[in-house]
Amino acid sequence: MSPFTQNYDQTIRDLEQKLDALVDSGIEFDFSRSGDVLTLEFDSGEKIIITPQAPMEQLWISANYAGHRFNWNDGKWVNEKGGQELSEFLTGALSLQLGTTVEI
Repeated sequence: MSPFTQNYDQTIRDLEQKLDALVDSGIEFDFSRSGDVLTLEFDSGEKIIITPQAPMEQLWISANYAGHRFNWNDGKWVNEKGGQELSEFLTGALSLQLGTTVEI
């Protein structure tokens, strides 16, 4: 297994645990994993889709009608535009969709 694949898999497993905790706390949204793709779906019908792009060694997120690309850098995923960390980006995207502040 390549370092990229290991980093992506661990990130998705950790994220699934955090999303489970949010759902268990009463926050309402759905998420599912199909292979390497993690999809979050909200009551509005909006989705956040997280996919690996192994050839580019990037994690891609489709959210808010835009694509966001993250590179593994110094032990974390960092948005190639602006340098925002993955957890910060997802906290903002989920909070926006849910209409309440959540922490990832």
